[in-house]
Order: sequence, then structure tokens, then C-alpha cells
Amino acid sequence: MDLEDIVSKIVNETEIGEEEIREKINLKQKELGGLVTSIGAAHIVANEVGVDLLESFSTIKESKIDAIIPNMSSVDVVGRVIQIFPSKEFNKSDNTKGRVLSVILADETGNIRVVFWGSDVLEVEDKLNEDDILRIKEGYTKENINGEAEIHIGVKARTVINPKDVNKEEILLPEHMKKKIIDLKEGMSSINVFFRVIQIYEVREFERENNKKGKVVNLVVRDETGVARLVLWDDDVGLVEKGKIKVNDLLSVKKGYVKMRYDEPEINVGRYGKIIVNPPEEDIVQIPEIQDVEKVERWNIADLKDGQLAEIRGTMLDIYDNITLFDRKDGKGMVVNGVIDDGTANMRAAFYDNMSEALLNITLAEADSRDITDKIQERKRKLLGREIIATVRVKYNDFTGRNELIVKGLNINPDPIIIGENLLKDLKS
Repeated sequence: MDLEDIVSKIVNETEIGEEEIREKINLKQKELGGLVTSIGAAHIVANEVGVDLLESFSTIKESKIDAIIPNMSSVDVVGRVIQIFPSKEFNKSDNTKGRVLSVILADETGNIRVVFWGSDVLEVEDKLNEDDILRIKEGYTKENINGEAEIHIGVKARTVINPKDVNKEEILLPEHMKKKIIDLKEGMSSINVFFRVIQIYEVREFERENNKKGKVVNLVVRDETGVARLVLWDDDVGLVEKGKIKVNDLLSVKKGYVKMRYDEPEINVGRYGKIIVNPPEEDIVQIPEIQDVEKVERWNIADLKDGQLAEIRGTMLDIYDNITLFDRKDGKGMVVNGVIDDGTANMRAAFYDNMSEALLNITLAEADSRDITDKIQERKRKLLGREIIATVRVKYNDFTGRNELIVKGLNINPDPIIIGENLLKDLKS
């Protein structure tokens, strides 16, 4: 390699500018009393800054992540950092302190954990950010407790953050991480999803097995392919309580996981997940514009007909004490009945599954495992006489000879400002 090739390689593999590299080469020649050529000095400088010029003669290419297996002694890879875990201090066997930090690295074939130790933690802790490109040279791999490979940065290994010879746009995320709602299936994890909030339910407090209190809130979200439920836990609930997440906001969920409940996908943002409210335009440029949710026309209860889908605004007149649990092919179901009155008429309403959970502020598991009579009575005292807005399907009951309501959507905390605006629109029309 000639001098220009060496300088170019150092520039591409480090964050050092060309002018500084040439200055280092000149200083190295002077330091050695002129007993080395500029090319020889460049070789020494390259070695000092961690660039192996012999790699230029190697035919070994950087591995794709899906090709990395446990117990490899030398791994070269380049990928995008999708998650950084805080560093931790630990006690070594010689009673000294050690430090460890790990990140998740991804390319289009998959993702893998990368582990830094000791002084290498200091090299990346304040310099490496999520979405940076990271090149690793001569890392080694171990098998983790899940039987998967993870890369460790050892004595021989070198890392380069955002190498200049790598086009960031060419390092794609794994395809399995980017999902539309229509593609969501039970058990999916580490998924990235974009969607719009169309409904927010009441924040619910609960008690964990360790007697500690927790919080959870359910949201209904949609993209251009379908509708799903988003579940936020504990600290993330604060985004709703503080008004940072509102109806019609765009959300980006990173590293979420999926459960199926009542044949509906439920996206959870767990301990390692991340939620971004109204992400920057450059992050959502690939998402087709989501059309406004189709409006369901508001009707008086007295005017409803069999089979009609309608929105009603009324008062919760009664909630029946008896909850019915029943078996489905995919598990248990739950239904509770009540009465809604809007001043023109009142009608029996059936709340199934997640609608019964929202109405009673309990889960199916709670209803199935213990006596919740007192909790229902407390909930009734809170809700009876309260104004609600519900999306309902009207169904004729052959046994009673009357129409009944099947509740499809429920808002027990309607925004009075929105209600007022809608009333003004109705009056004008």
C-alpha cells in the first residue's frame, strides 16, 4: 500500500481527520530521527490508532449477523445499534470492581447482543448512540443462557463508531422487526410498529404478586392495515396521565411484543421496549398517510334499528352484578350486562371481553380467580349516573322480543370540550 492508501484507510476506519493523520506521521518520522520512511511511519501510526493494514490483503469479508454462531474466535461484523443497556458495576473474583455494558446490533438478517468489558466500556459509553453504525473487528462469541450467540469485545477486538466507508442507509433493520398491524401474530417480539391512536381507555391500578402497585392503560390504535390494542405499563402510563399521548397522535413502538386476546392483536411495550410520540418526519416518511377513522353516526336510542352500527351518548343507568364467564375455542370469554339511557329511551347493553374489562376495570383473570363482588359494587358507585359515549351494534333478542346493544367501543371519560364542539356542530346542522 502506498502512503495515500494508508492515510485513506485510517480516515475511513477512525474518527481522525486526514490533516491530523498526516501530522502524526510527520511527528513519528521526527521522533525516530528520520530513520523511517513516511510509509513506515504511517504503518506505525495505523497500528497505534487500531487500524490493521494487513486486513487489506485478507479475502475474509464481514459476516452477516445470522451467520454468527457461538464459540467463534474472530468475528468481523458491521451493523446498526438498535438498543443500548446501561453499564453495570460488578465485583471480580480478585475483589476489584469491573464494568460491563451491552448493546443490540442489527443488520437486515437479524440482531445480536454485543458485550463490552472494563476500559472498553469507557470507550463507547458516552460516544455510542442508538441508530449509530458500529463496526467490530476480531470480536469473539459465546453462547448465552438462551443458547444464542453474543459477541464479546476482547483484548484483540477493535470497534469503530460510524465508519466513514459505510453508508448508513445501506445498513437496514431486520425485516421481521418492521410490522404492520395486519401481520401481527401471537408471540412476536422485538417488533417495530407505527400507528395512530384512535381511543384511550381509563388508567387502571392493580396489585402485583409481590404486593407492589402497578399501573396499566389500554389504547386502541390503527395503521392503514388494521386496528390493534396497545398496552402501556407503569412509567409509560405517565405519558397518558400527563397528556403527552392523545387521540390522533402518531406513535412509534420499538421492541414491542404481541399477545392475541379475543382474536385481536395486543401490542405491549415491556421493560426493554421504547415508545416515541409523534416521531420526527424522517422516521415516518415510509408510512402511507393514515386516513381519519371512519365516523360512526350519532343516534338516539329510541331511533335505533336491528343490525345498525351507531354511536350513542347517554348515562350508565345500571350494571348487573352477575358476570358470565364462558369457554371459547381459544380460551375463556366474559360478558356483563347493563342499561344505558339517553333521555329518549333506555336499552339493555352487553359488554363482552375487553369491553367488560374496560367497564368494570378488572381483567378476565381477576374475574376467574377470585370473588370480585366488592370491586363491582365499588365500580357501580363510580359509574352509575355518569355520562358515557359508546359505539354499539343493535341486535334483536328473540327471547325478550326487544332490541339490545352489543358494545363495540366505550369511552367512560368523554372530553367535555369535544362533546361541546360536537353539540355546536349538531345545532348548526
